[in-house]
Amino acid sequence: MNTERFFEGPGASSMATYVWEIAIILLGAFILGYLLRFLLNGNYKSTIADLEHENSVLKSQSTVVDAEADLELKDFEKTIKSEIDDLNTRLSECYAKRINAENALSALKTKSANLAYAQVATEKKESIVEAAPIVSNPIVSSPKVSVPISNVADDLKKIEGIGPKIEQLLNADGIHSYKELIASSVDRIKGILIAAGPNYAVHDPSTWAEQATLADSGNWSVLHALQEELKGGKRK
Repeated sequence: MNTERFFEGPGASSMATYVWEIAIILLGAFILGYLLRFLLNGNYKSTIADLEHENSVLKSQSTVVDAEADLELKDFEKTIKSEIDDLNTRLSECYAKRINAENALSALKTKSANLAYAQVATEKKESIVEAAPIVSNPIVSSPKVSVPISNVADDLKKIEGIGPKIEQLLNADGIHSYKELIASSVDRIKGILIAAGPNYAVHDPSTWAEQATLADSGNWSVLHALQEELKGGKRK
């Protein structure tokens, strides 16, 4: 058998030629793959760079939009807060005017009652003078009108919901005793609290007259039992 023919590849070429052909084909495939990879990597890098740039622009725009939105929200909150403060101030002024009007009306009623009482006393005096027999040097004493004034000042702090500051506010408005607290309407007391500001306007005086009734009558055990059911002067 011929040894030279044993080492020959396909066709009539020698083995060396066949090996070189395979090497050239592989080298060409390698070069083509490298070029293709280079082109694809360049395209991908360009695409990635564009995407990163676009993402950076979007982030920048989003930051600007968020900053503008936060600024608008803060301005809106300031506007709303300013309007609420203005409304609270106007409401306090309205309640203060209402309290002044109620006090003026109460003073007018008291003055009217005193005038009516004085008129009745005068009429009675005249009728007595007319009916009395005529004597020499008559001595007629004018009737004395006494208006009872209560100087009693109770400890209003014993009422659940009333602290030292609120007690001062009530005293400044003429409420010093349990009886005066009982006689005062809930609206009047609410007006006093609202006029003093938001810190006092949150208090609920709806049970203060009920507590004052028990305190004025000396029913302390019943008052304490009631206060166990209250929180800040309000039923739980």
